[in-house]
Amino acid sequence: MKPTPDWDTLIQKHLDGLTTEEEAKALSARIVEDAEVRSRYLKAAQVHGALADETLALDVESEPEVKAAAPELQKVIGRFDWPRQVAAGLAAGMFVGLLGVGMIWAIDSPKSEARVFDIAHGDFETMGEGPTPTQFPVRFGEWAGNPAEVVKEASGNKILRFVRTANVKGDPDGFASNCSVFQLVDLSVLRRQLEAKPSQAQYSLKLSARFRRDPAASDAELHRSKVSLRIFLFQAEPESIGETWPQVVRQAEALGKKSIKLEPGEDAIISASCFLESDATVALIAVAASAGYNSKTSVSLGGYFVDDVQLTVIKQPKLPIQVVSR
Repeated sequence: MKPTPDWDTLIQKHLDGLTTEEEAKALSARIVEDAEVRSRYLKAAQVHGALADETLALDVESEPEVKAAAPELQKVIGRFDWPRQVAAGLAAGMFVGLLGVGMIWAIDSPKSEARVFDIAHGDFETMGEGPTPTQFPVRFGEWAGNPAEVVKEASGNKILRFVRTANVKGDPDGFASNCSVFQLVDLSVLRRQLEAKPSQAQYSLKLSARFRRDPAASDAELHRSKVSLRIFLFQAEPESIGETWPQVVRQAEALGKKSIKLEPGEDAIISASCFLESDATVALIAVAASAGYNSKTSVSLGGYFVDDVQLTVIKQPKLPIQVVSR
């Protein structure tokens, strides 16, 4: 009798493009049959794909071996296409033609519901003017990270300004390519506010914020700079996340991110979403402005601002799944 495969190991091997045809067929069949393995595959594919993304490599102050741009890495990313397409199809409720096994789809389309979950100091109005702490946050409900400051505009509105890039862990050999400001969110508080039973609904979290770029003297040096949002879900103690940052990203239960380029004088609201996994206990949210290139020295960011950071909980009933053989 053949031994039972270690599905987690096989999933990672497949996402690295190293499975044999027999192993791929076995994994494909298991994904269709087993909801738990399917969920683990989706999580792994999401994290694996994001870690291969050069934007994220810049955003999370990745180690040198994670950064993108080399031609060799571009070839590796190409090998991820099939697993990432599978994950995207599953997340959308459709899984078509996986190695001839059949088709899975969701029946009906019940309407989703959304409600805003208040995060601490999301609009910065309740914070004092001046610098935010330059460290990784260790407690819920505080903004901290790379050099940034709360400023009051002529209208009286308070807003967060990204001052300069830095390495949040103070690692002299690490990258200082972005100015990220973080907050830890206690998901147990959020879960107490959710009314539906877990078996009756699927929840996701949408993080949104308004970014603005004012003209500044450093604009000519920041022609590739971007602003970004990130949300990570962990099953961990809050203080442990900062202790092992950024390597801890690989242990995220779920993640979502979005980055865009703003020209001087532009502003935009952007959002990033992820599924609220049942075992996640902490959300790490981050707003950032990056220099747009890897640097180990601090870079002044000129006129980058963020305001109205908001977390929305989206509830959608779980949909029945039907399998049809071909």
